[in-house]
Amino acid sequence: MPAHLSSPVPSALAAALPSAAGLSSSPRYMQVAGALQAAIERGEYPAGSALPAERELAARLGVSRVTVRQATLKLAERGLVVRRHGSGTFVAASGPERIQHPLSRLTSFTEDMHSRGLSAGGQVLSFGAGHPNPQEAMQLGLSPGQRVYRVRRLRTAGGEALAVEESILSAERLGLLSAADVQDVSLYALMQQRGAAPVRALRQLRAVNADQELAELLGVPLGAALLSTERVAWDAAGRAVELARASYRGDRYDFVMELRE
Repeated sequence: MPAHLSSPVPSALAAALPSAAGLSSSPRYMQVAGALQAAIERGEYPAGSALPAERELAARLGVSRVTVRQATLKLAERGLVVRRHGSGTFVAASGPERIQHPLSRLTSFTEDMHSRGLSAGGQVLSFGAGHPNPQEAMQLGLSPGQRVYRVRRLRTAGGEALAVEESILSAERLGLLSAADVQDVSLYALMQQRGAAPVRALRQLRAVNADQELAELLGVPLGAALLSTERVAWDAAGRAVELARASYRGDRYDFVMELRE
């Protein structure tokens, strides 16, 4: 079977679900999650294989697609499956790998993923140009009349969604940019090509919970723990060249630092 096709639904899976008139009082999505987990543990869906599409599972099991989605989100929360934006849901190989990002080095998301042998993606969610708000103008050292680019992207590694990033960049310092210029590329590499390479940054971190949009983009349950960051980066001349905000999956990302006496 080609890799992009989902696996068939085993008849045993449908049989494992209690009927609507059954005695089980647990929510229907929990029943679906339990049946799927049992099928995975029996080896009916091997590690790395795709689960059937939501539509197919819903039809075979006699439940709604919303119920199937809730069930797969529950499995993702347990670390049994990985939801890849635009590709489907896959059985985790051996539990989710946590990515450690050192705070002592200024590196891009793309560099981090490549150092782990993973392909990095940057799907453009929105792109536009306009004027900075007062807070952004102050942080970037711009006048209110200058223009900035706003780039919002879904960052992926090996096809799996890990973060949503928004970058505010000085249009004057970077020149002309289009959405195509920032699709699936390293912004830091692009900035270096245009003479605005960041060499120093200040980053703030806080814990937040995923709202509906972030939960859907990152393939995590509503309210899941995320790591939210805000970063201002400066070039070698001391000019602020980037203001970036990002939300990282708390179940996959750790920020680490070395402390010395």
